[in-house]
Amino acid sequence: MIFGRWTRKQMLTMFGLGAGLLGLVIVIGVLNNGVSSKDLDRKEASRSKCFKTRPNTTHSTLELVHIVFRHGIRTPVDTYPKDPYANDGFKPTGWGHVTNSGKRELFEMGHWLNRRYGDFMGSYYRPDRLHAQATASPRAMMSLQTTLASMFEPRGTPMEWNKHLNWQPIPIVSEPLDEDSLLLVRTPCPRYFEALEEVFKRPEVIAETEPYEQMFNELTNLTGKAIRSAEDINSLYITLLAEQEFGYKLPDWAKDYFPDRMQFLAEQSYVYNAYTPEMQKIKGGPFLNRMYKEMVAKRAGSLSPKDRRMFIYTGHDWTVGNILMALGVWKRQMPRFAVMAIFETHRDRETGEYYVEIFLRNDEHGCLEQLQLKDCDRRCPLDRLMKLSADVLPTEPAEQRCRPHDGNFVEPPPRIIDQNGR
Repeated sequence: MIFGRWTRKQMLTMFGLGAGLLGLVIVIGVLNNGVSSKDLDRKEASRSKCFKTRPNTTHSTLELVHIVFRHGIRTPVDTYPKDPYANDGFKPTGWGHVTNSGKRELFEMGHWLNRRYGDFMGSYYRPDRLHAQATASPRAMMSLQTTLASMFEPRGTPMEWNKHLNWQPIPIVSEPLDEDSLLLVRTPCPRYFEALEEVFKRPEVIAETEPYEQMFNELTNLTGKAIRSAEDINSLYITLLAEQEFGYKLPDWAKDYFPDRMQFLAEQSYVYNAYTPEMQKIKGGPFLNRMYKEMVAKRAGSLSPKDRRMFIYTGHDWTVGNILMALGVWKRQMPRFAVMAIFETHRDRETGEYYVEIFLRNDEHGCLEQLQLKDCDRRCPLDRLMKLSADVLPTEPAEQRCRPHDGNFVEPPPRIIDQNGR
């Protein structure tokens, strides 16, 4: 990588320069494309209703916000031998990168975040108030750059530095992919994959997957790729979805399987990936652990910088799924591109108690769903939230947590993040 010795010892600081050009161009919504004006009005009304949401601070003050979201709409990162587009370049986007429609959606999402948290964050970007981090995947970095470009537009503020460019450069930090311990949790962990194999041997999981054995065989023949599990279905589903989103015609056989027949297992794979408290501790626990420490530090007045108000992270579909699975609030569903989880830390005006509200943005119009932990109110007291999460918060060294029970177990290759196999 171009950062030399920083790639292994320090966090990489990435500046969102490319997003500035996007900020100038992405000002027009999606074109009509033949949709009736009545349908457009109805969609716009739903979008407008969701666009204007604000945190509920009637009886509280908003103290801290954590946001984690998936990258935007992309081209495929993986394919199958009989894919008619296996040798396609997906020009001009390329393999595994955010498409123009994805950029437009992310840019709109940045405006949505500005509407929701503009008063809280202030009228312009202040470095001490925001921590922005993405995985080292180019599409995650690009997605965060694009979102921040519209979330903190500098025009008319003290940060305006170019009359012809309504864009503010904002630093983004990252970890190398093979050292990611927070969002991808990519560091070697044989025990996780051993535990995942154990999940597929559970009676209830066998009962869920057995009815699809014929579909596995059919798709194996149709694709030329071995399809044996829910994760294989998920991978194929997302490849077909990405090609469809790019405007490509899917093979004729796809209509018999995608999306309907593949839907259940494609969705269920996110449940299986963090099925047990042990797996949730490995995959979602590190993020929760850090977030809780930051919430507690905010309450104690010791968070540094003292004026920090928001942590915003961009990762992948299983990033959001694993975190919410660890909290026990993920329902079986297909995470959309740009799916977002929000954690708001509030201080009760009367009692001074700190509590957390959790939201999921997985709706085509951008509407929020408030989530509720079992055995806690929607306004879950911070101490109660941490107590309920105790079983999935890492307390032992990573080496101990990731040691396989079978000394001969070999960890499989990591999932493909881009066409280079990283």
